[in-house]
Amino acid sequence: MDWLLKRGLSFYLESNEGLFASPEFKEATLATFRQYTGNVELDLDETFPMMIYNQNLYRASVNKISFALHSYQDYLDAKQLFNNFEVGTWGGKGDQALFGDIRPKNISKSRAVDRLLEYLGASREQTIAVGDAKIDIPMFEYCQVGVAMGNAGSEAKMAADMVTTDLNDDGVWNAFEKLGLFER
Repeated sequence: MDWLLKRGLSFYLESNEGLFASPEFKEATLATFRQYTGNVELDLDETFPMMIYNQNLYRASVNKISFALHSYQDYLDAKQLFNNFEVGTWGGKGDQALFGDIRPKNISKSRAVDRLLEYLGASREQTIAVGDAKIDIPMFEYCQVGVAMGNAGSEAKMAADMVTTDLNDDGVWNAFEKLGLFER
């Protein structure tokens, strides 16, 4: 967090106690989130209703930190500096990166799906993964069907079993309809 604060990067923490944002998060990231959603008007209080502001950001139970990138160099520097963690990017159309994230190694979406299936007593054959970023590739590979959004990057699209329309063009609905899960 000291590194993020020193660099002037707005961020939020995902912890066991909730979501905690840096003081300027709302104002500083609104334009970035609008770019992420294709210029859809957003109210970040509605988007993140559980976000907590003006609290101590130094916490022991942080699972992930997401931060708005000023430039791609912020991601590259984080990846080099925090090489004992997984450092990734997300957001944007195609291969564009709008956000970075830092999380513990060996934590992935495929592992999360595995744990959920174990809890539910379900099998991998019953799974569909939907995503739009490189971080979703292990989940695409793990699940029975991997669906990349139309706005996904090229690597995510290549790893998926199918590509649907953009998120803002009913991408999830269209994928589920094509997979025969329901009809319009």
